[in-house]
Amino acid sequence: MSLEVCAALPAISATGAGYDAYVTLDASGTFSQAKREAGLLRMQQAGVVVSDCATLMVEALADNAAPESGDLYAALDMPFAVLVGQLSAAHQS
Repeated sequence: MSLEVCAALPAISATGAGYDAYVTLDASGTFSQAKREAGLLRMQQAGVVVSDCATLMVEALADNAAPESGDLYAALDMPFAVLVGQLSAAHQS
């Protein structure tokens, strides 16, 4: 997916229509550093939230003590998934 076209244009359009738009940088690429920087700048100027996939998934979860948090962190293959599982288990006891 091309960051400056395939990700940026729909996100900018959604923001213009009044929606909150999020773009995950690690889910898209581009053909040059200049295109990347131009796409990022355009999105930020339009109010698009730019982040990475793992951060947005954790933000959507909103609660590390939620029963599904351990499965989410494990699916994201994040190094601290085991720690989150321990925290969730301790929180429930």
